Amino acid sequence: MEIMRAPSADKGSVLAKLGTLTVAPRFTQEMFPALWDAALRYGIDPVGLVAQSYKETGKGNFGGQVKPQFYNTAGIKIRHVNLFPGITDNDRPLAHQMFPNWEVGAVAHAQHICAYASKPITGELIVDPRYTLVAKNLNLKHWTDLGGRWAPSPTYGTEIENILTTLIS
Repeated sequence: MEIMRAPSADKGSVLAKLGTLTVAPRFTQEMFPALWDAALRYGIDPVGLVAQSYKETGKGNFGGQVKPQFYNTAGIKIRHVNLFPGITDNDRPLAHQMFPNWEVGAVAHAQHICAYASKPITGELIVDPRYTLVAKNLNLKHWTDLGGRWAPSPTYGTEIENILTTLIS
C-alpha cells in the first residue's frame, strides 16, 4: 500500500478496529488522534502511520527503551546518536528523541516518513531531529519499502503493511 495517499479507511472504523485489539488506552485516546491529524497534514495514509506507531510502541505499551514520557510515536532517535557512549548509543533510552507532547511527536513521525518518501517540507518548523539525515532522495513509495531502511529487518515494512491490513479489514 502506498505511503503518500488519502486514508485507506475512515477514522471511525480504524478506531473501532483498534478497540477490538489489545492496545494501551493511551494509544486510542491520546496517540491515535495526534497520529491521524499529523498524517493528514502531510498527505500520508493515516492508517499506515497508526500501524507503524502500533508496531514501534508495542501497541502503546512502550515495553522497550522508549518511554511513554518521551511522546515519541515512532522510536525516532536523536540527531547525533552516540554523543555520549554508554548513554546515547545503540538502543539506550537517551538515544531516542523526547518531544513535549503527542502532537509534536506525531508531527515528527510524519515528517520522518516524508523524508523517507522524499516529500519536501517547506515553510514550517521541522521537529524531526533526523529529517535532514534521512532526506536523501530515497523516494520510497510503499510501506513495504521501509524494510531494511527504517529498521534493519528486511521484513519491517511487510509487518507494517500487515498491521495496516488488519486495521482496514
